[in-house]
Amino acid sequence: MCTHTGLLDMLTIRRRTLLLLATVLITGAFARGTENSRLANIANLAAQKHWSEAAQQVQLYRQAYPESIEAAVLQSEIWLHLGLLSDASGILQRVLAIHPRSIEALSASAELSRRLGDRSTAEALLLRCTRYAPRSAEVWQRLGDLYQYLGRKEALAAFQHAHTLAPDDPLAEADVAAAYHQRGEGVQAEYHFRHALHLNEGAAKPNAMVDYLYAEFLQDSNQYQQSLLEYDRSLQRDPAFTDAHLGRAKSLVRLHEWARAESELRGCLKDEERNIAVLNLLTKVAQAEGKNEDAQRYSAQAEQFSNDAVAEKALNNQIASLLQNTHALTLRKQFAEAAESYRQLLDEHPRVSEAWLHLAQCHAELGKLDAAQSDLQHFLSMEPESASGHVLFGRILLRQAQTQAARNEFVHAQQIDPLFADARVGIAASYVMEGNYVEAIHVLRNLADSPGATGESQLMLTEALFKNHQRTEAAQELNRLLKHDPSNKAALQMKVWLSQMGTEH
Repeated sequence: MCTHTGLLDMLTIRRRTLLLLATVLITGAFARGTENSRLANIANLAAQKHWSEAAQQVQLYRQAYPESIEAAVLQSEIWLHLGLLSDASGILQRVLAIHPRSIEALSASAELSRRLGDRSTAEALLLRCTRYAPRSAEVWQRLGDLYQYLGRKEALAAFQHAHTLAPDDPLAEADVAAAYHQRGEGVQAEYHFRHALHLNEGAAKPNAMVDYLYAEFLQDSNQYQQSLLEYDRSLQRDPAFTDAHLGRAKSLVRLHEWARAESELRGCLKDEERNIAVLNLLTKVAQAEGKNEDAQRYSAQAEQFSNDAVAEKALNNQIASLLQNTHALTLRKQFAEAAESYRQLLDEHPRVSEAWLHLAQCHAELGKLDAAQSDLQHFLSMEPESASGHVLFGRILLRQAQTQAARNEFVHAQQIDPLFADARVGIAASYVMEGNYVEAIHVLRNLADSPGATGESQLMLTEALFKNHQRTEAAQELNRLLKHDPSNKAALQMKVWLSQMGTEH
């Protein structure tokens, strides 16, 4: 078996990083001129890690095109990088509630699950994709990526299936080669890499990843000089391909070409994710060149980055454990104990925004509305693009009869995620509380005609119609709900109430 996994890690990591952005940029499913160009520009902002600007632009785009699945998927990716994990998940869940067979949304949900460590869910979601789109080579490639990341033998079969569906795709062939390499079958890997290179040269737009993967394979096979040629070819196709620059530097180190290696590595330092690896290599280069002071400086920097990374990982694990344990208390409705636990966590780690949101939920459940409002103000100052935060704030304001302020929060949430039905229900509720039933009915009828309609919104529409003296329409709306959900307790109770009110009048 092959023990060196650099090639395999880079393949899966790079494709995962570009998974959703590539979907937005190159899928033919929504090539619609100006719309596509605008969305591609937003994806490019995200690809360049301009997350705040990308967040603003995708929000505006979704307001103009609220039913765009691609925009919602891209927004979830951006929100994920902004640290809004629950909101990213919520966006995808709402898309899947409307479009349960959306390959883009399912794939994005699988990637989110993988990043959160839920590998079994990630696998289940990608397997669903293969059932819904069995003729899609890209779907099988994504499944192969996951299996390869997990070090599972099924990767080869998934990639082979993708290659069968797209025999002229050079990357599909290179995936097969990489899977053979993972299994330690170098002869088969070499054969398929050769074929992938041949296909790549004849492609209308050759893929830099194909050359890079072969270069990594050559490097793993101690063919350093030959690998340089492939790294060069990859960088000719994509000069900004950091992994290829780093790979080329590694081969130069192996060949003792210290000056070229140092120059290459200095250019890689701009990528913070690879700083430790780059600094360790720079230390080795400086030692070889007799630059002892530089070597000591690089070594100290690498050690500091490494210590910081270990400490950060330990702290994140500790915080995650505390959040999980405290969440268990809320599930048991032990809100006072949960609030105290969140409070203790925030005393030590006040920048954990998720804890502020959950603390607000606990305080709301306990009827401590002023405290909940303060918690949410703190949370939204840290995470202003959280639609779920604005909805919760709006609900708390409604309980305090601050209808206009509440409506502003619900409107803000709807602007962030147009598919968030709870935001529109909140807007309608604010009108009902003001006795403005005409506006409430208008909002709820629009919601009823959308895929995001819920039993709650139908009940509220029934109530608004009745209070607006439209009793026939109210009865019709309630009957529609009960026909769809005959055991709905709230609807049955409202039917009794409407009957009693009718008798009184």
